[in-house]
Amino acid sequence: MRTTLEMRLRESRRLVILELINALQARRIDANTLAYAMRDMDMEMPADVLDGELAWLDRQGLVTVETLPVGKSIAITARGDQHVRGVTVEPGVARPALK
Repeated sequence: MRTTLEMRLRESRRLVILELINALQARRIDANTLAYAMRDMDMEMPADVLDGELAWLDRQGLVTVETLPVGKSIAITARGDQHVRGVTVEPGVARPALK
């Protein structure tokens, strides 16, 4: 199967989401703050697209999404952490750069 530009952008967005959450000491972020962080990295997207990416990452077991009265809280899972550190490779998510 050919990889399209849209697929590569989607995979990159997913990696950036995981990296942002993983960089936090609490390994948890609210959806609004995540949206602002993505905007600051020139990866702004409509709220429904971000919700879709978070739902996809949740279904893959890379994050957990908890709906709270004030919004959504997203936490990285051990599997998501392993991908960010390059221990595992997850289909549909760009590979992290070697450090």
